[in-house]
Amino acid sequence: MPQEDGVLRTLTSKKIWTLAALTATVLTAATSAVSAAPAPQWKPPAQVLHLDFSGDPQSFGGVGIVRSGRPSVQVGMVYDLCNKDSISLRTDLIFCAGVIRLIHGNKGTIAFEAAAPRPGLAAKYPIHFDGAVTGGTGYYKKLSGQVNFTQTGPSTYDVTFS
Repeated sequence: MPQEDGVLRTLTSKKIWTLAALTATVLTAATSAVSAAPAPQWKPPAQVLHLDFSGDPQSFGGVGIVRSGRPSVQVGMVYDLCNKDSISLRTDLIFCAGVIRLIHGNKGTIAFEAAAPRPGLAAKYPIHFDGAVTGGTGYYKKLSGQVNFTQTGPSTYDVTFS
């Protein structure tokens, strides 16, 4: 029996080494496949977003509706806060921070800050200005870059991202 015991140990030892080598190969291949997969892309909304603050009693900042597409459908809400009262009258800018909350399609929020032209009685539309994307959540959690505003009326804006 000592000879059988040696053969049994040799076979068991070979099985263990074979199993270990096979496991290492499978794990290495799985890790390589995961690391070779393309990273997900977080892209800004492809279409122009239309921000409409006309339903807000202040008609300047506050709460608005986000629409997109043709025909235009509501896809979210926009909330912003602008500081126009504590800024010197010598400047022609107001400073705004806001959040666009998208609730249809790729859901999430996009935060922004912008220095916008001071609203005036004799404004000539469209008025263009840019801001910075300061963060995001959900689908847009890694979004960064520039937000481009086109003010189309006293309380309406078209927004794109670059």
